[in-house]
Amino acid sequence: MSEIITKSSSPLGWIASSWMARGIPFIALSSTVATMYESFEVTDTEIAFWTSVIMLPWALKFLWAPLLEMFQTKRYFVYVSQFFLGVLFALVAVSLISDRFFGLSIGFFIAIAVAAATQDAAIDGIYVNELSAKQQQQFAGWQTVFFTLAKSLFGPGLVALAFLLQESYGLKIAWMVVMLIYAVLMITAGVISATKIPTGGNALHEVESAPEAVVIYKDVLLQFIRKKNLVFGIGFVFLFRLAEAQAVKIAPLFFKASRIEGGLGIDKADASFIFDIVGLVAIVIGSLAASYFAASKSFNRKTLMTLCAVMNLSYLVYTYLAIAQPVDELSIIVMVAFQHLCYGFGLMALIFFILQELTPGKYQLANFSFAMAIMYLAYLLPGMVSGFFSDYMGYYEFFVWIIICTIPAYIMSALVPLNSAPSETE
Repeated sequence: MSEIITKSSSPLGWIASSWMARGIPFIALSSTVATMYESFEVTDTEIAFWTSVIMLPWALKFLWAPLLEMFQTKRYFVYVSQFFLGVLFALVAVSLISDRFFGLSIGFFIAIAVAAATQDAAIDGIYVNELSAKQQQQFAGWQTVFFTLAKSLFGPGLVALAFLLQESYGLKIAWMVVMLIYAVLMITAGVISATKIPTGGNALHEVESAPEAVVIYKDVLLQFIRKKNLVFGIGFVFLFRLAEAQAVKIAPLFFKASRIEGGLGIDKADASFIFDIVGLVAIVIGSLAASYFAASKSFNRKTLMTLCAVMNLSYLVYTYLAIAQPVDELSIIVMVAFQHLCYGFGLMALIFFILQELTPGKYQLANFSFAMAIMYLAYLLPGMVSGFFSDYMGYYEFFVWIIICTIPAYIMSALVPLNSAPSETE
């Protein structure tokens, strides 16, 4: 009976609280931590290395996601992870008074990343288990809205608070307050999750011993590996992201590079405004539009080709900017807003594809985690070599190369096998 009620009422409330809760530890570790260490005069080399290490659990969460199919409910893992995150952030605050705070805080931050990645996997499990296939498409854009909102509210805002408190109370007290705020936020999220979000279903297999867990773990992996057209699907994800992963890495550098070097010569503050405010708002709007577009039309070949075309249209903006090098900043802002709008709209094709083609099956939570790991890897690898291509070619030739890299995305969008479109009741 509870399941029927959950599915007939709007899920927007628990999606809002869940994705806000996801955004808080992510922005803390991906941005706030680096600023904190910089304030404590930690070297750039150490900051770059350790903040990269801290973020690894998000890429590796697929390794333990199958375990969430074996114990308790998905909601249990969400609120337990959130309470644990609150305790860990409080321990970080306490560690700042120690002379060995750097090593202690690194350890706590790695534990925070593991707990946050576990929270995220469990929330994904609730999403794919509680919503129909059509609802999954419809509300996918709202995930971006609330995740982005959390990053905006609890990233730059708390950093600014730290700088303000530092003037009156000193460096350690300022950052202790920030970490304690993160702790309170996550404990509050835990209270909300324990009572307000759906269960996501009970464990598919209750295990009572380690050997039994190994058997189930193996079954989860085999169920995913044996998916029909899996290799074709992985190829689609990689080739769809081939142009995007490179362009996203180089575009901010292009904007800040001098005009002699082929860039636009925009100062750091203006570039930050263009990408972090204008760009993010445009991406959110594009993501929402794509969600309702796919839900109304269903995710089929025509929908996929439309999303692909709109996304790849966005790279023409960078090519034009590299050729023309306009000086009017307002026109540049308008073009970047259009580019990010198209990008946010088209990128949702990957989420829809994963939800419809790779997630369904016996172990939906694990399948989704595996697929998202593939999606992350498809972004990481091309991005790693983008700097080499940019340095070798120059910005103009590089963005022409990006246009060429969109061709495989069109080919794969036209050829990748698709299951039949979901119905409202699926």
